[in-house]
Amino acid sequence: MKILVTFAGSAGVTASVADLIARVMTGLGAEVTLLPMSGVSTVKGFSAVVVGSMEQGRGWMPEAMEFVRVNQPLLKKKPLALFTVIPALGSEKGAESRMVIMQYTAHVRGMVHPVSEGFFTGESVRDQKAEPGERSKFKLRILLGLLKEGESRSHEVETWAAKLHEKLLQATGKGPAGPVHGA
Repeated sequence: MKILVTFAGSAGVTASVADLIARVMTGLGAEVTLLPMSGVSTVKGFSAVVVGSMEQGRGWMPEAMEFVRVNQPLLKKKPLALFTVIPALGSEKGAESRMVIMQYTAHVRGMVHPVSEGFFTGESVRDQKAEPGERSKFKLRILLGLLKEGESRSHEVETWAAKLHEKLLQATGKGPAGPVHGA
């Protein structure tokens, strides 16, 4: 499966989240191209697309909105996932908070129909040196459902990306049929 992971801007937290998503999916066997939106000439040739933006004024950055608008006809024909980095996102993730956060991407969902959405804090990803075997332990915790609340924010991104990978495999007909929980 060939996946494009793209993000608004060229550096910063959104780029770090996109990089982590790309690394997880690559580790799970996908062929991933990671580019800032300004470096994407077409979404043709990709089986699926993951698009991300920093929240700005309770919505997406103008660059990200323009990317979706310009590529809308093709994005509607392939599995698409969205991720939003929200600098002020706290640990409170109740139903009311979730409804407010979902409004940040309502205008994007009005143009395309994502198979999954991820919302991450501005502190989601930090440069962490993984100890030998740490990635295998993490994958095992995901598979067994043992990832605990409060673990590193980067684990939120990794967990979402791993579940998304499975969902994209199913959506493209390259994975086992059946429900994917939590993505």
